[in-house]
Amino acid sequence: MSEYLTTISSQTLRIRWISVQCYEIVLPNGKVIVTDPFYLDAAKYEGMAELTKSQKMERDVYSQTGFSADEFTGADYILLNHVHGDHCNLVGQLWNKFYGRILCPAECCAEMARVFDIPHGAFYPLYPGNTYYFDDFTLKTYPGAHDNRSFREGRFRRPSDPRIMTGGLEGFGIPCPTELGLLGSIFNLNYMIETQQNFKIDFSAGRDYEEHVRHMTEEKPNLMLRHRIRTYTPEYCAQQIMDMGAQLMMPLHHNNARASGEDLNEYFRRVNEVLAANGSPARAFNPEPYRWYQLQMSLVAE
Repeated sequence: MSEYLTTISSQTLRIRWISVQCYEIVLPNGKVIVTDPFYLDAAKYEGMAELTKSQKMERDVYSQTGFSADEFTGADYILLNHVHGDHCNLVGQLWNKFYGRILCPAECCAEMARVFDIPHGAFYPLYPGNTYYFDDFTLKTYPGAHDNRSFREGRFRRPSDPRIMTGGLEGFGIPCPTELGLLGSIFNLNYMIETQQNFKIDFSAGRDYEEHVRHMTEEKPNLMLRHRIRTYTPEYCAQQIMDMGAQLMMPLHHNNARASGEDLNEYFRRVNEVLAANGSPARAFNPEPYRWYQLQMSLVAE
């Protein structure tokens, strides 16, 4: 008889983090999902002698180097949580290159089509509380709510403020004036992707996490993509993972750590210490930008 195998693996998916909430996910059949497509090249600020307060924030918190929109391997599905500039500035480029389906909160589709000059038929409107059976995966949608940090810090803009049609958008290259800013503040969707192999990816951003956990009680996703709000302690982050019942967690919007110089590798080391101390096998993982990672199920001989 031939020798016994000592290890074997079944690939679940490939994934890499680009920026903010933008992940590129390659399914086992090769189809590609891109979440919240965004990238801001730091070269934009080279040679600028003086920066406004907004430009300085964009440069220090959002801009990156070492990547280009041309490096995406595909975008068969563009999946949007909401339509603020730091979540959608690459939608036009990716659609014009790959001609995929744009899965978008329904109330935002018409304005997205107008701003990026994309045919309306490319948009697939999503509503909370539904299940969508696409050819390559199943999508379940849930209510979401944008983080209200501006209110917590005593900052907000009324609808009468003319800056509401440009604020937070023009710096990311979004054509203005536009209603995307206000629409993004109102309409947010969380969701769960289930692959053809029954692997579940939960995507939740912003506030009202406790409500979302209730939606996930029966689902128990394998991978949790979760907004790492800057005020969350490692203990609270670990508790969210345990409440979700996920096996792995990767962060969303963790670029905001750059505002304070926080070391996210250290942060997630502490999260994992809390998980281990509570007897949880789950683990959090801080991805290196642009690096591909493989998720797989493996058998390994001891």
